[in-house]
Amino acid sequence: MKEIIRHADHMQHNIKKSSDWNVIIKHKSSKIRKYFVIIKYLKNHSYLVVRFIKEVRWNGFKQAFKLARAKVNGVNGREAQSQLSKLEYEVAPVEFVPRLPLDQAVENKTVRVICFYLPQFHSILENDDWWGKGFTEWTNVRQGLPQFEGHYQPHIPHDDIGYYNLLDRNVQAKQIELAKQYGIEGFCYYLYWFSGQRLLEKPLDNMLADQTLDLPFCICWANENWSKRWDGKDLDLLMVQNYSDEDDLAFIAHVSKYFRDSRYIKVDNKPMLIVYRPDLFPNMKMTSERWRNWCRRNGIGEIYLAYTQLFRYKPPKFYGFDAAIEFPPNNSNFPQIMDQVKDLKDDFGGKIYDWRAFLKLSEVYEDKPYTLFRSVTPSWDNTARRKNNGTIFNNSCPKLFTKSLVNAFKYTIQKFDQLDKRIVFINAWNEWGEGAHLEPDQRYGYAWLQSVYDAHDTTSQNRKRILLVSHDAHRHGAQVLSFWFAKEFSQKLHFDVEMIVLDGGSMLSKFKQYANVKQLNFKAIEKRKLIKYLIALRNNSIGAAIVNTTVSGKIIPYLKQAGFSVVSLIHELPGVLNSMHLKDHAMVIADEADCIIFPTKQVQEGFEVFVNKKLTQARIRPQGIFRPSILRLGSDKVEISKKVRRDLSLPSDAQLILNIAYADHRKGFDYFIQACCQVMKINPKAYGLWVGHKDQAFVEKVMDYVKQQGLENRFIFTGFVDDPREYYVAADVFALTSREDPFPSVVMEALDALTPVVAFKECGGFETLLSRGCGLLVEKGNVAEFTRAVRILLQDKKFARKLAEKGQQIVQTELSFYHYLYDILEFAGKPLLKISVAVPNYNYAKYIESRLDSIIKQTYPIYELIVLDDASTDNSVEVIQNCLKKVNIPNRFVINEKNSGSVFKQWQKAVELAQGDYLWVAEADDLTDPNFLEKLVYFFENRDVVLAFSQSKQMDQDAKELANDYLDYTKDVGDYWREDYIIDGIEEIKRALCIKNTIPNVSGVLFNKSILDEVMKQLEKELPNYKVAGDWLVYVNVLEHGKIGFCKDSLNFHRRHVSSATKVNNHFGEIVCIQDEVLSKYSIPNSMKEKILAYRKCFGKK
Repeated sequence: MKEIIRHADHMQHNIKKSSDWNVIIKHKSSKIRKYFVIIKYLKNHSYLVVRFIKEVRWNGFKQAFKLARAKVNGVNGREAQSQLSKLEYEVAPVEFVPRLPLDQAVENKTVRVICFYLPQFHSILENDDWWGKGFTEWTNVRQGLPQFEGHYQPHIPHDDIGYYNLLDRNVQAKQIELAKQYGIEGFCYYLYWFSGQRLLEKPLDNMLADQTLDLPFCICWANENWSKRWDGKDLDLLMVQNYSDEDDLAFIAHVSKYFRDSRYIKVDNKPMLIVYRPDLFPNMKMTSERWRNWCRRNGIGEIYLAYTQLFRYKPPKFYGFDAAIEFPPNNSNFPQIMDQVKDLKDDFGGKIYDWRAFLKLSEVYEDKPYTLFRSVTPSWDNTARRKNNGTIFNNSCPKLFTKSLVNAFKYTIQKFDQLDKRIVFINAWNEWGEGAHLEPDQRYGYAWLQSVYDAHDTTSQNRKRILLVSHDAHRHGAQVLSFWFAKEFSQKLHFDVEMIVLDGGSMLSKFKQYANVKQLNFKAIEKRKLIKYLIALRNNSIGAAIVNTTVSGKIIPYLKQAGFSVVSLIHELPGVLNSMHLKDHAMVIADEADCIIFPTKQVQEGFEVFVNKKLTQARIRPQGIFRPSILRLGSDKVEISKKVRRDLSLPSDAQLILNIAYADHRKGFDYFIQACCQVMKINPKAYGLWVGHKDQAFVEKVMDYVKQQGLENRFIFTGFVDDPREYYVAADVFALTSREDPFPSVVMEALDALTPVVAFKECGGFETLLSRGCGLLVEKGNVAEFTRAVRILLQDKKFARKLAEKGQQIVQTELSFYHYLYDILEFAGKPLLKISVAVPNYNYAKYIESRLDSIIKQTYPIYELIVLDDASTDNSVEVIQNCLKKVNIPNRFVINEKNSGSVFKQWQKAVELAQGDYLWVAEADDLTDPNFLEKLVYFFENRDVVLAFSQSKQMDQDAKELANDYLDYTKDVGDYWREDYIIDGIEEIKRALCIKNTIPNVSGVLFNKSILDEVMKQLEKELPNYKVAGDWLVYVNVLEHGKIGFCKDSLNFHRRHVSSATKVNNHFGEIVCIQDEVLSKYSIPNSMKEKILAYRKCFGKK
């Protein structure tokens, strides 16, 4: 045996010298390959080695190899079977499911489900020549035969669809009708291209020509060779791929007609092209760049490239691509279960796996460092094509398929904030010859489609949904604000966003990245239909509508009739209200809106004058900064300033006067030009920079003045820039020349970039902010005075810096757009819990990054993150600072110069700093499940609950699981912790906390902050005396104020260190002290007293 193993090890060593396993397969001897397989398996099952040696002696190597493989597969299969035999993986009995009523369809598509679509359901001349007259995929399907007892073959289509012909337009129309009803977003058509020759192209081209076939679609170039073996390999070839630079260009030119179709599926507003096997190209990266360049030159713009992971797990960038797509069952490495089926045919030479392994994998998806779209297959069995050499994935059923879809949907929703990236692929819509189809059959009926419907329904039930209304999608300030509403509600608060847009505009595609957009012609739509649509939205949302701008006001009565709580956002000052004739709109808002939010008092007063009415439902709340400065990410102002000047071809010492807006009369473009020209006459280093679109006629008229002054070369006009943050940083002064501007975001963005602002008085709500010492205000319309203010700031750098620093401090501490969203929800009567998270850290640099990551990934939004470092002596501070640069919610980092000596002092500081209503003290070395807060928040629906906690897993210093819970630790107290509960706090003390600390880790606790604050002040002198059991003392005192909630799920992961604080200090004395305090306060039953004494005795021995 040793000799064989040593020989196999030697062979394996030689094989590993080759870098490509495919090369080994082709060129190494078959005997070496077999040794490699044996060494791989038999070392894990050593008791089989003796039997293997005997087989070699008795029957030769070939027979021994077969026996070894069969035995090992049997062992692995039984192991897998035991894991998958649990109730949650039980295969449901076959049930025939009828079609849903025609008027019932998926209302809320939680993800974009795209089905791979096979077009081989019509005859073509080539297939007639190769396979016989009239060949289609149905020819294979009809020949399917069962290979073992219970094997489902052949797959017979439901009578509703029959053995259809895809050249029949009605067939495609019916497929689209079904797809839309059951929540399918679109089809991904396989496209077969061989150096200019297309095969099976008619179904796709017929769809392209018929706009009434209104389902989104994309294409996947199935770029394998065609062979008689149905496997794309280089044997028995029928059609061959010949790649070349010329063919690259011919291909992309040909498929561009699909990209231009309005139904074509886009990601990031780019048409998505999928390549089946990029590894077959001589140089896929060069080809992808060739395709991209052609599309840029020919009016397509950018394209989105993705590939299916059939055999390789290369990151997309390896091929120059944007994303990868899972493609089950390919790339699965599951054990075979051939010994688990009954009456397997003797001549079966294929493979049988357990489909349920896909479901198990979907429960713990592994994150990849690149964009990967998940994919699910309902079943897989290609014996109809490959006969007795096929591959079968047994044990699939619609019930388990639904579970797998739900897992994929939930993962995708959590992974991607951007709606158009929330894609889940299904393999396939109609791969009948491979047993993978959603289309109805005679065994299951519509069950597979019903699974998709049910998965949407299940995942939408727990999703928060909100409605936004924007008057149009043109690229102006209010519309940009609407975009940021959609983005932040989706990205940070985890809402599904519905958006009604009352007119068109260039931002529609950007809205659609984060919202389900419905463009309504409000004047033309029948009001009965509008009400019906709004009621459906109301029934599937939190019931709140945010109506942005006065122009949108006329929809409010219909929203109210549908049952919405309406928050109206008003930005317009009287000048705009009058010029746009918005009196009727404003009156509707004043009379119907539940809450009206104004950015400043000046805007509110102007609106009240306009409607001649005092508004009792008015609230003042500036919207906050939605695009924080790049300085917060660590950019250097000096370096960015140099870069911008180089990019603009300006002298390195140029002084920039900046404005970012639509260049027109209201924004004071003429004032800007006049002021800049006056400065330039005196200051040769001054340059004017205007960023934004412009009123061409107005701008040309104003620029005549510049030409007269001979200063044309001192002005730069960039046009619209999607992300102008570098310009804010590089500018020396922001010149806000608006005649009327309610509370422009540009003021906050400039101050956040440490750029001081000059503006006119009495021109908008920004005056309140700038009057706090962060800018200069001059008399309205006084250009000479405005010019002097700009010159002062250009000359006195120290003064300018002082103003900017004050402004930055105000913006960063008081003007959070994120917190603005919380306030809007509160004004709408639909508040989120404001949860502050405090992370006390001391020398946990090795754990803190993963800790913060587990906090940020919570499915319930966090109000703020506070990290407290207690004078760590490792590199914690550096690690935390780098981590916080990536955190996109409000956060603070507080560093103690001297160690406090007590973690409970850090708790006290956290309570003092926290602005939320609830506090989670998340210790720096622990981890948590993403659903931790989501589950605990539920308990606080009972307003008497003051503390909620979850069960905790135990892990060691290396994150290896020690125990799944603390039930063994608490079993001497009772059996309460096997189920969720809410109970009176004092009752919990009497039945559990009088004996021991049954809340083993503060990281698993969510507190009512006001109660915790009261308790921490009460224990201020006593608590620092506790080194170990102080948390127990806090829990007992908190629970005197209300109820406690417990979640039985192990959502907190408690790290147990070898030399933790609980193993040092006077732990026993602290336990006795707390027990005695409880005994003195409460009437504890004798049975509990006996348990107290027993615990003391047990712990004392330890």
